[in-house]
Parts: sequence; structure tokens; C-alpha cells
Amino acid sequence: MSLANKITLSRVIFGPLFLWCIISNIKWGAFLILFLNLFIDVLDGYLARQMKEVTFLGEAIDPLVDLLFFSFCAISFNLINITEVNYFLIFIFFIGLSFMFPILTKKEVKIFHTKTKYFHTPLLYILVAVLIFGLQESGGILILFWITLVILILSSFNVFWRSLKYSFLKDK
Repeated sequence: MSLANKITLSRVIFGPLFLWCIISNIKWGAFLILFLNLFIDVLDGYLARQMKEVTFLGEAIDPLVDLLFFSFCAISFNLINITEVNYFLIFIFFIGLSFMFPILTKKEVKIFHTKTKYFHTPLLYILVAVLIFGLQESGGILILFWITLVILILSSFNVFWRSLKYSFLKDK
């Protein structure tokens, strides 16, 4: 297994640590974990490209680890009664199904990237930081929440649709 993939897999621990910090009300700890997750996510991709170790496994586990981390974020916020994050389960559901369709149809799993990745990912990290510190009551932040949610749902639906077509429609 490549170094970049090992680094990617090391991020699996961040979700449970984030959960623990949130329920223990250690806001700066949760923020540090959020920042470390982002930093290591960028680092593993950079290393894979620099060392010419970009693999299908790496392209598959990176979004799965991201999905796992943000699922833990949603669970964490639910446990402290910030229920608006339940809407984010919509995009988690679509992305999860996108991985399942090729498996169910016994096709090779294909990773579909979106053009909005460099836009919605920073918004998602900002939004989680806002929720950590309880700033979501502000009017501007509420708008940010809904813009981020709409972009994520549209992006995940795009990935879902492309996976559905790839898995169930005949090749032309």
C-alpha cells in the first residue's frame, strides 16, 4: 500500500475524535481535528501526485474517508441538538448509493468527480467550523448553510445520476 493511501486511512480516527470533542464541549479540539483532517486530506493527494502513486484504491478511499468524517460531524452535531445538519444526510445518502450501484451490478466501481469540488469542499469545512463555535444563528451564516447545502445536494445528485447511468444503462 502506498504512503499516500496509508496517510488517507490514518484520517479514519479523526471522525471519532471529533465526536468526542463535540460531546465533551472541547470546541478548539474539534476545530483542530477539522483543520488536521483538511490538511492531511490535501497532503495525501499532493504526495500521491508527487510520488506518482495515484491509484484507484486511493481515489476510492479518499472520498469514503471524507464521507465517514462528515458523517461523524453530523452525528456529533445531532447529539448536541444542532439538527439542521440532518439535511446533510441527503448528500451522504446520494454519495453512498453512488458507490453501491456499481457493486450491485457487478461493475467496476468508478469514481465520479464534480466540477464543484473546489467550491463546495471549502464551504463545507467553513460550515462545520461555524457549527463548532455555535455561530449558525447569525443571518449571514444561515444563508451560507443553505447555499452549501444546495450545492452539496446538487453535486451529490450529479455523482449519483452518473453512477446510476454507468451501472444500469447499456453502454452506447
